[in-house]
Amino acid sequence: MKQQIKCYDTQACIRCFACMINCSVENRVRLQREGVMNVEQSVQATMPHFNYLTPIRKEIGVYPNARQVTAFHHCNHCENAPCQGICPTGAITTRSGGEVVINAKACIGCQSCGDACPFDVPVYSKENGKAYKCTGCYDRVENGLKQSCVEACPTLAMFSGNAENVIEEAKKRAALYTEKTGKKYIVYGADKLNDYVGHLKWITIVEETELEAYKLDTKPERTLMQWRDTAKVAGAVMTVAVALGTTAHFIYWLDKRKKKIAEKGNSHEN
Repeated sequence: MKQQIKCYDTQACIRCFACMINCSVENRVRLQREGVMNVEQSVQATMPHFNYLTPIRKEIGVYPNARQVTAFHHCNHCENAPCQGICPTGAITTRSGGEVVINAKACIGCQSCGDACPFDVPVYSKENGKAYKCTGCYDRVENGLKQSCVEACPTLAMFSGNAENVIEEAKKRAALYTEKTGKKYIVYGADKLNDYVGHLKWITIVEETELEAYKLDTKPERTLMQWRDTAKVAGAVMTVAVALGTTAHFIYWLDKRKKKIAEKGNSHEN
């Protein structure tokens, strides 16, 4: 299956939050489909850890030119997925479409994924000791359907599909907005951000000077996690070096021992 990408167009969004509602409904219905809960439980139970798509409204500018923007806190389904790399049980995997998914059955609730994620996405549920985050609706995508948030959007502010096609459409829109407004619009996440996360599977069309307002980090990283990885590599190198040094010393000692024995044998013969 070809890599799938989802795009959020900040200029086409009308802040209706249909995406958020459909996301919540889909995840509750998924519990019904998987036999985890019956209909009544899935509808009535409070499950904040299933809020995979959280809108963040903020006012920017100064009156009378002030206006509201809507950012979204969500999983970016990173190309390198730090959460997957750090998971000690292999509970986090990347599907064929690029969706990074947590297998709740294999999750031990160590919360390492949350420590490694530079976007603070994975949520830990104290109720069952598991970590949760957006699944990218991989089950829908693999059956030819759109993600629930994309399906609900009435203005095509969210759209998805083959990576090349989505990026091409996003760049066309960004160029159009730049031409019409005189302000530079970019496609955040379409290009590699850094080695820690790589490219993103959720990209955003945004005015370049408003990246911070939309909570879009251009250098996402977790320094402690990177130091940990460096320490692991350094530790492995040191272990090999010590092993080689010990082996070399043993060979040297053995050779020296053989020479002494040989010298003693020669002295007795004389």
